[in-house]
Amino acid sequence: MERYVPTSSKDQFWLGSHIRLIFYESRRLDAATICPCRQRLWDWSLKYADGTSPSGFRPEDVDPEKMKWLDDVLKHYMVDFSARMKEIKTALEKDTSASGAGVESDQGPAAGGDVGDSGGAGLEEREALLEELMDIVSSIDYARDLHKIGGLPVLLELLASPQPSLQWRAAEVVATCVANNPPVQQWFLDGGVLPRLLDLAAPSQPHGTVRTKALLALSGLVRHFGPGLEALREAGGLVLLVGSLGAADRRIARKAMTLLTYMLTQRRADCAAAVAGGALPPLVAELELHAAPDGDNDGSAAEASDMRQAALSALIQLASYPSTWAAVRDAPGLQARLAVLAAAHAALPADVAEAQAEEGLLVQQLTALLAAAAPPAGRPDELDHVSVEAFEEAGRGTTFAVNEPQPVAVTVAVRDAGAGHEDQGGGTATMTMTVAGRGGAEGSTAGSGDPAAGRPPLLLGAP
Repeated sequence: MERYVPTSSKDQFWLGSHIRLIFYESRRLDAATICPCRQRLWDWSLKYADGTSPSGFRPEDVDPEKMKWLDDVLKHYMVDFSARMKEIKTALEKDTSASGAGVESDQGPAAGGDVGDSGGAGLEEREALLEELMDIVSSIDYARDLHKIGGLPVLLELLASPQPSLQWRAAEVVATCVANNPPVQQWFLDGGVLPRLLDLAAPSQPHGTVRTKALLALSGLVRHFGPGLEALREAGGLVLLVGSLGAADRRIARKAMTLLTYMLTQRRADCAAAVAGGALPPLVAELELHAAPDGDNDGSAAEASDMRQAALSALIQLASYPSTWAAVRDAPGLQARLAVLAAAHAALPADVAEAQAEEGLLVQQLTALLAAAAPPAGRPDELDHVSVEAFEEAGRGTTFAVNEPQPVAVTVAVRDAGAGHEDQGGGTATMTMTVAGRGGAEGSTAGSGDPAAGRPPLLLGAP
């Protein structure tokens, strides 16, 4: 391919505008998937479009040969992730279909051999495909697209696979898809993912990683999603979590504590069921201090501190509910362990105390709750549910104008994945790419009555 080097300001502006247009037309990707060449093209386009003076450029002056050259270059380096998802889904689908028909390799499923003549992939290849799929669906939009291309039935089959390595990877894909994504949470809940995850998270599951990833997926399925949380509660999720608090695998115990704490904040009345189910003994046992709190935040000391914080958070929720306050106060060994922890934190050097401040505050908060003369007043449920409608509406109606001075524009639909806690994306925003002048890039909101008009503009960098 002949190398084209832009020389005139007109050529430079055209190339910069065209690069940005293609970038915005493509979906925003995770930074790890952007090749260095695309990043350099992006930086170059910004350098030659600083908006300090008009360029005199006219769209009709664009050389078709130069446009074709640029399209070929960018297509060479850009991956069509939608097409790649379909390829992965097809490959995994062939494998699950072959397994369901009883077509196995001579080595059998436990050995991880190839799936005979069915066209399916070997175990290692299936694991690699699931890991690649997990990277792709880390974008909210691709998580939605996975459902639209029929990916959920394949994941359900993999969750029921006899191979633990496929089970936990499929569970992690589910966790990635549903996290902070109400439409996908609703689709996956309706599609029957909850029973599969509960089976994998049950104490009878012998593989620790499978249980850990299943709990991770359950957490993603119910957080900020009321129907999912209610379905988990009705399916016995509270009993499952309480039964997992004392798991020998600390990863399982910590995830169970964290999800239990969340459930208790969403419905305070669950505190009574948790205490009645035996939540207090394993939580109290977790506060045993085997060594002084460590300020290095690494190794076993940091892990022990994280576990204590998870247990303290759950105990604070239980102690904040009037009908379970006395049971927490009188729990055998709790007051003594709290006194030991408080003394250990008081004796820490200033620099270490600062590093351990979060745990110290939790100790103080629980101690103060239990030292009160009477139970605390009841608090309302937090109820942080985000409806699908509200989520979709939050992603609509924003227009971003680039190179604004001239009226000639190209408008494209952009799926905004969002980067912040309140901007989780999922809607389709209209982005106006104006290539008729070298004006500055500026974000604007369509409609003076838009409630988002007073918010800071969404800053778009390299995709």
